[in-house]
Amino acid sequence: MSACLLFDSDGTLVDSELLNNEALSAELADSGIHESAVSLVSRYRGWNFNKVVPDLQERHGALLDESFTQRFRQRASGHFADHLAPVAGIEQALASLDNPKCVASNAPMKKLQHVLKVTGLQRHFADRLYSAYDINSWKPSPDLFLHAASRMGFEVSQCIVIEDSEVGVKAAFAADMPVVLYDPAGVSTHINATETITCMSQLPEAVDRLSRA
Repeated sequence: MSACLLFDSDGTLVDSELLNNEALSAELADSGIHESAVSLVSRYRGWNFNKVVPDLQERHGALLDESFTQRFRQRASGHFADHLAPVAGIEQALASLDNPKCVASNAPMKKLQHVLKVTGLQRHFADRLYSAYDINSWKPSPDLFLHAASRMGFEVSQCIVIEDSEVGVKAAFAADMPVVLYDPAGVSTHINATETITCMSQLPEAVDRLSRA
């Protein structure tokens, strides 16, 4: 049986990390907090957004009102509709991998469905989408990957995770699953994944090696 592939979404399937944080930077500026999108990506890649807001409030000694998250998500959704694209090479990689596939993300389900539809990647996953919000447990906890594997009908030993963040790699290892780290800029050398790739054309070979390990 082919290994089941558990994909993260932001930064792994869709090129959304910078766009998402450009929207966050703009929303923060409207509230008098000035942070560049680049610094936000570096600090919060892979985080549960429910922890991002309290951290920002503590860092800046500010209080963001109750509607901040909703306004940010609306701004990000519009930004995605105008600019979002698949990660370079992911379409070809997905097409060449005949393994069972799903998405397991810290993002809300509504966002997952939206970004996959906008980028045309939804056809590769159909309804095999699993959100941390649905089980109230976020990476780096292993719960989301364990939940996704169970729903897909696979044992832990039959799964491979594809991630782009440190919290995702930690979650995969906590779930006792091998993990391929996508690091296109080569800036995550401190993260010890099972395999590291710098372009998605390398993904099928990495999956093949881990499947035979």
